[in-house]
Order: sequence, then C-alpha cells, then structure tokens
Amino acid sequence: MEKIETIQDFKHFLNSNRDNLLEHAIKVEDLPSDDEWIRDDDWDEIYKQEGAADGKI
Repeated sequence: MEKIETIQDFKHFLNSNRDNLLEHAIKVEDLPSDDEWIRDDDWDEIYKQEGAADGKI
C-alpha cells in the first residue's frame, strides 16, 4: 500500500477501498446498547476539547 501523505491520497484510498471498508463496517445501531464502545464517553470529551481549541464551540 502506498503511503498516504495528503488529503487527496486519503480520498483516493477511500474511493479505491470503498467496497472493502463497507463490507467490514458495523452500524452503531447494530451494536448492543450495553456495548463498551458505545458507553465510552472519552471521545465526547476529546471532541469538545478540540472544538473549543478550534473556536468552533
């Protein structure tokens, strides 16, 4: 696999691998409500901090 160095490289990667990515993706609605990943609030806090740092909140 080629090294991804730019956003355009990443977009090309996504377009080239779309079917494979979708085949392995799991919808959050399909996870059980007690799933540890869903209950993890750490990402919510990270998003809030990033938004505050960027001045978007």
